[in-house]
Parts: sequence; structure tokens; C-alpha cells
Amino acid sequence: MTINVAIIGVGNCAKSLVEGIQYYIENPEDKVGLIYPDIGGYTVEDIKFVCGFDVDNRKVNKPLSQAIRALPNCAMDHVQEISEEVVSPDALVYSGPELDGVAPHMLEYPEEVSFRTGAIPAESYDRVVELLKYHNVDVIINYLPVGSEEATKFYVQAALAAKCHFVNCIPTLIGTEQTLEVEQAFIDHGLTFVGSDMRSAWGASRLSEVLQGAMLDAGLLVTQHIQMNMACGSTQGQENIRTGRSANTDFLNMSKQDRLHSKHVSKENVLKGQNVVRDESIDGMTYYAGPSLTVMQKPGGKYIGSDNKVANLDLVAYGFGGARYELTARLSVQDSPNSGGVVVSAIRFCKVAAEMGVVGYLRGPSAYTQKTPPVQLKSEDAKFECDALARRELTNMTRSQLKEANPLARELPYTFQDNKTDYENK
Repeated sequence: MTINVAIIGVGNCAKSLVEGIQYYIENPEDKVGLIYPDIGGYTVEDIKFVCGFDVDNRKVNKPLSQAIRALPNCAMDHVQEISEEVVSPDALVYSGPELDGVAPHMLEYPEEVSFRTGAIPAESYDRVVELLKYHNVDVIINYLPVGSEEATKFYVQAALAAKCHFVNCIPTLIGTEQTLEVEQAFIDHGLTFVGSDMRSAWGASRLSEVLQGAMLDAGLLVTQHIQMNMACGSTQGQENIRTGRSANTDFLNMSKQDRLHSKHVSKENVLKGQNVVRDESIDGMTYYAGPSLTVMQKPGGKYIGSDNKVANLDLVAYGFGGARYELTARLSVQDSPNSGGVVVSAIRFCKVAAEMGVVGYLRGPSAYTQKTPPVQLKSEDAKFECDALARRELTNMTRSQLKEANPLARELPYTFQDNKTDYENK
């Protein structure tokens, strides 16, 4: 009943996921933060991390249990030590190909808060496939930095060759034409896929989706929805350290426009997605999701990364008799643990769906846990699909994706999404 997991990109999100799972194993009475304690008979106790891939010389060739606490990781500690119950004792972090995974500007930031490459030579494609097979990996989690288009394609192909399911936690493969191609390949190989670009359990995207959907369902016209995100404040447990903070590697990576383009597209898919599923026009409306406001400490002191994220939302709507509504919200969260709350479910959905004979993109789990799923759904519809899978029950949507039905990706439900902003498409 064990689900063997490989992690691509052993950063803050990986740290929180691994340690968070161990926290629940050590505290079995505590279910707070688990959307699904049980999915098809699988609990968090059934997840085992068996290997990782990274490019940072402080992590490569180190035990995974050590690498997740190496710099520049700055997420909170959930447990004192990493247990062999969660991380296999022979789980190693292998040297992955760099490709486009490290933006040049990341090497200019202080090493305490950014990447440092120059590890041992990268494993070849054939060797990566061999390692995935050797460790009997069931599910691969892609935690590469935003903008890692070529690196993602590399590991997607490796997953297909090694017969591994895939959870794509970053905004790559978000265009519908790309998604169709990937889905057909996973269908042909009898595999499942959840993607793309994870939305946290209760983060800015979830809040935007719920507010937008609720306003539209109340008959309102939402004319403005602005979401701005920044890294500021302290990682939980480090509030006593009296100095400034620098953004975590996710935000530093997106400090350059060419690295955050896909994230900008993906976050705006969340804002307008609730309009799309209700057939409500967005023409002329002000919908904007700013992926990143990056902060950096002044030189001369001790550099400390922060995993705290703040989102500010500003909405304007009109309702009965032309009455105007304004809503302003501020949400402050620990960024990486917030993501762990959905990925811990996505892993198990992949495994359970495969055991049920479902192949391709899992539309319910993708819509519930990702910003740019193949088809946008209302919140309640996505949750309905997830609930059914958790009970191992087929729905009309999953029934059409049974392997025995020989599904074709182009005949399955899709919401057309481009990998460009609306302004680029005009």
C-alpha cells in the first residue's frame, strides 16, 4: 500500500511536504490541514519519499533527509528530525540536468538565499529513467523553479519511460495544445497526471476563486479583481530573529520578467476561470494577478530568507439596482506548508485513479489543486469530483477516461487556455 514518490527540485515546498507528512504520522489524532485524511484507502502514512533530483551543490549527492534542510531552504520546521518512516534510508538527491531550471540572475544573489550550482555532473536521461525504475517510483512531483520549461519536458519524458504518474506543481505545459499532447502520451502509457501550477490549500488563488465565484453566483458584475502578492514577514518560528528578511527562492526567481510570465498567465486563469465556467464575459474588466513583488535585504547584515507570503486583493462589483460593492482583503500565510496541503492529496489521487483504471489528466483533482487545469470547474464541481475519487467512485467525467474506453485527449472536456496573457492575444 506504499506510494513511492520522487521529488524534482528539493526546495522549500519539498521540505514542507516531507516534514508535514511526518508531523501527521507523529500526531495521528491531528487532522487539521488535511483536506482528505483518506483517499481510496491511502493515508499520509502510505507515502514514502525514495529519491530526489536537484542542481544545488549543497543538496546533490546528499541524503534526501538532509538536503531538504540545506540552504537556501527557509520554510518552517514541522518536526525535529526526519524519520525513515517518511524518507527511505537510501533516498539520495541525484544531480539533475540544469537546462533552463536556474535563471542567471539567481547566481548573483547571496548564497544564503539563492541557488549555487556546480555540483557533480548531471545524470543522463537514460540514467534518470533507470533510477526512477530502480526506486520503484509511483509518482513524480515537479517542484522546479517557475520558468523551467525545458527541464519540465525532460522529466515528463522520463516519467513516461519509467511508467510514473506526474504532479506538475509549476506553470509549465499550461497551453491547451501542449496539454493535449501531454495528456495523450500519458493515456497511451496508462498513466495519470495532475497539473498544472499548484494552488495552495488556502492561498491567494483559492481566495480569489471563492470570492469571484460567490459574487458571480449572487448575480453581481465583478468589474475589478486585482491580486498582488509579495514575500515579507518572517518564517514561522523565526520571529525572534531581529533583522530584515529576503524573499524565498520562488519570489527571487520571479524577480525578472522573463521568469514570471507563465506564472502571470496561470494566476489570471484563476481569476477569469470562474467567469468562463459561468459563461460570463471578461471583456473590458480589470482582472490582474501580480505574481511577485520581490524584496531583498540591504547589504551588510545577515541574509535570511522568508517563507511568509502576503496577498492583497481588491474587488469592485455592481449588484441590485446598480449598487456598488467594494471588497479589500489581506491574507498572510506560510507559503510552502500551504502548498503541501494540496500536494499530499494529489499524490494519492494519482495512485487511486490509476488503480481504478482512469488515465490522463485527472480533471477534478487538477481543477481543485492547480491554477491551470485542462478544464476549469466551479469550486463545488471540482470538489465533487475529488470526493468521488476519494470514495473510489466513477463519475461521468472519470468514466470517459477509463483505459478500457481508449480515450482520446481531443475528445475529452477542455477549457481552451493559451500560454499568453489576454493582452498578448489581442
